[in-house]
Amino acid sequence: MAGQGKTSAKGKSVTSKSKNVTKGAGGKRNTKVSSRGITKGSIRRIARRGGCKRIAASAYDEARTILRSFVDKVMADTATLLELTGRKTVRAADILFALKKQGRTLYAVA
Repeated sequence: MAGQGKTSAKGKSVTSKSKNVTKGAGGKRNTKVSSRGITKGSIRRIARRGGCKRIAASAYDEARTILRSFVDKVMADTATLLELTGRKTVRAADILFALKKQGRTLYAVA
């Protein structure tokens, strides 16, 4: 078995040199990341929820910048909270607290 790597108890190959380990049921997931971050369809869904019927083409870039700045502000407050508490994991309560700090209290989350 020279050069084939290690085998686990279930007989699946495990290589210690590379990060591509084939142990377990899950594999690599192919995720498509848009270069713009927020897609046109997602902006359209948000606008539909707000009651808009038609959206100008120039509104998409403006919506992207506004949404990006909003998320940046919320994540900055969340990061500050995590530094104060000494944790590395973000919880839903941390996001809710950051929104409350900005004056945007969210009640619908259980």
